[in-house]
Amino acid sequence: MPTTCSQDATTGRWPSAGEAGIGSLDAAAAVGRDPFKSPVRLWMEKTERHDLLQPVDPSLIQSAATAAYWSRLLEPIVAAHYALRTGRQARRTRDVLRHPQNPWMLAHPGREVVGAPDVQLLECRCVGMDAAELWGEGLPDCVRIQMLHRLAVTGAQAIDVVALICGQDLRIHRVERDEVEISRLIDTEREFWHCVQTDRAPLAGDREAV
Repeated sequence: MPTTCSQDATTGRWPSAGEAGIGSLDAAAAVGRDPFKSPVRLWMEKTERHDLLQPVDPSLIQSAATAAYWSRLLEPIVAAHYALRTGRQARRTRDVLRHPQNPWMLAHPGREVVGAPDVQLLECRCVGMDAAELWGEGLPDCVRIQMLHRLAVTGAQAIDVVALICGQDLRIHRVERDEVEISRLIDTEREFWHCVQTDRAPLAGDREAV
């Protein structure tokens, strides 16, 4: 069973980025499959090399803050419409879990689906115009990797990803547990985490840019 993360009783603080591990939202970047962040940039964040990070355009920061605001506002509505469409109820959970064998793997379950034998978790996404193209062919690969990471940590068998595209198109995608894919993902994430622990930058691929 996964363990629950908590504040350090001796210091009264939460673990730093480097101490904590790889979360589900880090997973795609850790394995080089995130279109917005390279493994090298993630490594710099985890090793707290903030002075080496390329400055972010202030307009992008403002755009991200606006997107985060609307996401927080709309996610409960998205979850409610998921319940209306599927008949399944979901409840929020605030726990952060660690993988039982690989404690550097973390995940926040988000929402748990209640009383459904075929799916245990729910992920709500509010997708704006800037990212809508990624969803044109279905569930983006980077999101699927994030969900496989979450399934690996939680031990769940399936997660529904409900996405509200540009405020008007509600789509539901299911990601089911695949042990072969999860095993490969863990192996690749382990290589990245070794780079963090040994303070050695991962090799940059052709697509990567910090």
